[in-house]
Amino acid sequence: MQTSFLSRLTLRQIDVFLAVCQQRSYSKAAQQLALTQPAVSAQIRSLESVVGQALFDYLGKQLYLTPAGEVLLRAGREFKQRLVHLEIELTELHGSLHGTLNLAIETSADTVLPDLVNQFLAQHSGADIIVHVANHQGLLARLEDNLDDLAIMARVPGDRDLSFTPFTEHRLLAVAANDHELANRNSSIPLLELLDYPMLLREPGSGTRRVFEDHCQQRSCVVRHSRQLGSNQAIASALPRSGAVAILPEPLVSTLAPSQKLVALPVEDFPIRRSWCTAYPKGKHLNPLAAAFLNFLHNQA
Repeated sequence: MQTSFLSRLTLRQIDVFLAVCQQRSYSKAAQQLALTQPAVSAQIRSLESVVGQALFDYLGKQLYLTPAGEVLLRAGREFKQRLVHLEIELTELHGSLHGTLNLAIETSADTVLPDLVNQFLAQHSGADIIVHVANHQGLLARLEDNLDDLAIMARVPGDRDLSFTPFTEHRLLAVAANDHELANRNSSIPLLELLDYPMLLREPGSGTRRVFEDHCQQRSCVVRHSRQLGSNQAIASALPRSGAVAILPEPLVSTLAPSQKLVALPVEDFPIRRSWCTAYPKGKHLNPLAAAFLNFLHNQA
């Protein structure tokens, strides 16, 4: 009877393969794993020998997964996640939570989550949390690839098969420098008037930008003059002396307003209110650490 190739697979081969898939580069995977590039190449050749099929195609200088590689990628991710579950479940038998939680958060949540993460870790000293920060589009890609235990996002699309639950309010403010001509307005500012000014916006794919554009579209308005910056902090820093306005999360404005000389503007129908939500693929089995963190967030709310 022929021995199944599964008995010849090693955890090291899977780790190297997943790193190459993530980096789409042997050299970058070698840096990530603290290995030499020849060592990474040898592990992939050995894995291809075990599987009996090529796992990557090389087109020009770009690395692409073969159909066999795609199948192994899905299985490898599921296998690694199951090992994490096993570690947490075994330590839970001793009455405490241990292990590492992979948490993906939308960029604007970086003003909300750190304090909550610290509170949770104070209650569970044996746990650790790795936070991956991405814009809204990047977060959806991570969810699709099942890279994380939980995701935190403000706008959960209805066309994705996701389980989600709101846990706290997310408010966006219209903001300008304190010497802007709108800064001292006591009366409500129409949205159309706000849009007469240059607008500093996040990149396409940002949740903050998409929420604001939806807000404008619902009121038959469009952003006419805009400049794109890559982070909310960069926008806040650029507002003084720019003559521009921006849309920023309330916690960030509260933190930076004194030092950056920013003020919230009394624009009609502002602040824009959404909810921060926990999200994960439907049917996904949350490990005990992820379930405990989810419960913690909703109990805090």
